Amino acid sequence: MRSGTRSERARPERARAAIGLVARAERRERRWSLLALGLVLGLVGGLMLGAIALGERTGSAYSRLIDAVHLDDARLVLAADQPRTIAALPTMPGVADVWEASTYVVQLDGGALRFLSVVAGADPHPDLVTPVIVAGREPDPAAPDEVIVSEQLAEGSGMALGTEVGVRMLTLQDMADFAVGFTPHGPASRLRVVGIARMPAWGSALPDVVGGPGFARANAEGRVGTAAYLRLTPEPDSLARFSAALAASSAAEPSIVGEYLTATPETPRATKDESVVAAENALLVGIVMFAVVVGLGALQVTGLGLLRLAGLARGARSIEAALGMTAGESVLARVRAALPAAGISGLLGAGVVLAAGRLEPLGSQARFEPVTGFRPQWTLALLGGLGLAVVFLLCAAAAAAIAWRRAGASAAEPGSAEPRPSLLASVGAALRRRPTLLLGSRLARTAGARRGVPPLVTILAAAAAVAAIVATLVVGASLARLVDAPARWGGGTDLTIADSREDDVATLVPDPRVAALTVASTARLRTPEGVLLGAQSMVDRKGASPVQRVSGRLPEGPDEVAVNPRVATQFGLAEGSPLVLLGADGRSRELVVVGEAVVPSGERFRPGQDILLHPATLDALSGLRTPQLTAFVTAAPGMAGALTAELGGRLELGTNLPPEAIRNLADLVKLPGILAVVLAVVAGTGLVHSLLVTARRLAREMAVFSVLGATPGQVRTTLTVLAATTVVPAVLLGVPVGLGVARLFWWQVASTIGVGGDLAVPVWPILGLVLAVPVGAALVSVLPSLRVDRAATASALAAL
Repeated sequence: MRSGTRSERARPERARAAIGLVARAERRERRWSLLALGLVLGLVGGLMLGAIALGERTGSAYSRLIDAVHLDDARLVLAADQPRTIAALPTMPGVADVWEASTYVVQLDGGALRFLSVVAGADPHPDLVTPVIVAGREPDPAAPDEVIVSEQLAEGSGMALGTEVGVRMLTLQDMADFAVGFTPHGPASRLRVVGIARMPAWGSALPDVVGGPGFARANAEGRVGTAAYLRLTPEPDSLARFSAALAASSAAEPSIVGEYLTATPETPRATKDESVVAAENALLVGIVMFAVVVGLGALQVTGLGLLRLAGLARGARSIEAALGMTAGESVLARVRAALPAAGISGLLGAGVVLAAGRLEPLGSQARFEPVTGFRPQWTLALLGGLGLAVVFLLCAAAAAAIAWRRAGASAAEPGSAEPRPSLLASVGAALRRRPTLLLGSRLARTAGARRGVPPLVTILAAAAAVAAIVATLVVGASLARLVDAPARWGGGTDLTIADSREDDVATLVPDPRVAALTVASTARLRTPEGVLLGAQSMVDRKGASPVQRVSGRLPEGPDEVAVNPRVATQFGLAEGSPLVLLGADGRSRELVVVGEAVVPSGERFRPGQDILLHPATLDALSGLRTPQLTAFVTAAPGMAGALTAELGGRLELGTNLPPEAIRNLADLVKLPGILAVVLAVVAGTGLVHSLLVTARRLAREMAVFSVLGATPGQVRTTLTVLAATTVVPAVLLGVPVGLGVARLFWWQVASTIGVGGDLAVPVWPILGLVLAVPVGAALVSVLPSLRVDRAATASALAAL
């Protein structure tokens, strides 16, 4: 009894000693192979974690900028002839804090007729609307002429640090006369750009030019209104209560520019810019696909490598079993041997994550990064490094367990289980009963089972890679077509004439330099739920219409409406659906949706928020005394420059630049191609490694096959079929899945920014991928057959 007790007590000590001895032996014999696999997992896994870090920085740039600039909850502009409403703003229901700034509208001196809006506060608020300065500095509080401008204005207008321009300020009456023409009556002033600023939400209430306290004091007489930036109370109904009080006060104090300034607050914090959402989603999906493919490739290479090392030690495991070591002890010994390699993997992966902190957000999201430069992510580096080390140890444990199971199966006593046919008998029987093609497919199944990786897993991994590449190619082609075809986003004309008048239009219609001219009347209409929509009617005065029909048809009668795809998605509208709008008199009118269309909007409102009405319907619902007209001109070939030069001196021409949503997507045009190449390289490397490992593990089978009389051509055919059994199903599955994913993703992007969601499918690149994958796999799989000579055959048979 005592002897048994001593034996039981000594057992753990002997087991620990055995585990240590086996671990040291494994580390000594396979040190460099384990370290190489650790480096591979650390580098490739670090790339995956680095992509996650970059995705986090890219996806969080907008929200971090919101916090950095102390973005307001609501904002609006009130006219200068509404002093009681302006004075009551701080005490209105739902308002916790407010910063007020003077608003100006100025006409720039010089050749082209251009207008700008400017705001300037005499007392800046530290916790409301503090733009991030990305170049230059803040305006000097004492300087009467210093301003900062938005990055967008600086890029589109050529304004840079040091730019100086003279301006003439408009009076409130000048603004009221916008539609009929005027000469500015306000005081003269100057603007000098001293800083370039970054904000997440520039707009009508926060224009692209912001002056300092000196500018506000020096130009107090030229202001036409007050811009208010509010922090609301935390109650859920604070915005509704404030809006109701504001509407009541404004109605009791009407303004002469009420047609231009509506008492409806904007909510920049609650309403994320749809252009940001579209670009952000596109980038994040691409980063996720990259991370998934890279992660699968890392696991595949590391797992197969560890399985190969575990297979080399099969004889040692037989000895360990004979000496009394359990499966768990053998596995633990291999895990201890893998600890240094796991540490290398974790440290290298963490280092790659920290290095990724030097990468700025991708594409257009870099415009929203509040802090440029190095941004290390220590938490992700620590957890990611630990995770990679744990993954390496788990893979080592799994490989050791699989090898132990195989060693135990091969050492089983005859009669304890159904005897397995010998390798020579199996291959010979297969050769007699089946042609070479079927033998190749059978070997593909058995080889996968023998190396511990089910064939279905390999096929699904390859299919996922093919689907990712196809989806990336299709989205890239659709993106390039959208950017290169301005008509698809409502920008197909050469000139936009803001606040056009009939005499100007009548002069342009017979001009031979004008190929097409369409006059649009615009107004803002509200739904019963309180949603504002930009409503337009189009009258074609010459040539083809610039309206891009997406589906259905355009309105032909007074009770019909065509809606932007984004509006259709937002309200769940389809052809035949009703859309109820409120008129200026408060009465509702139900219209029938007859189609979806993308309509040029000029600079009246953001693209994607518009609807197209019959002219009579728009006039009846808007109630405007003087319609706000915009002329869209398409010049004859080669005449755009001459028309712009001639008309720019006497008419207000729109900038005709792509809207922010299209500019953001245009920054991503090259990204899908780069991502497709990277995915192809990573996925191709993993697939090549898998095929080579499979072929190498079948060396004995191929040797037996050659001894039985197979020609080199038959050996190559068998290995080719083996590869095709994996890649052909992957291609057949991956291509339609990739097209489906691209279709869903592009529809989401298109509906978000308000353009048509039809795909541009790059047939030739996809066809090239479909052909390249099987051909490349066949070439790779045939390489091992070149080593099937007599020496290799003798060596392989000697191992049987």
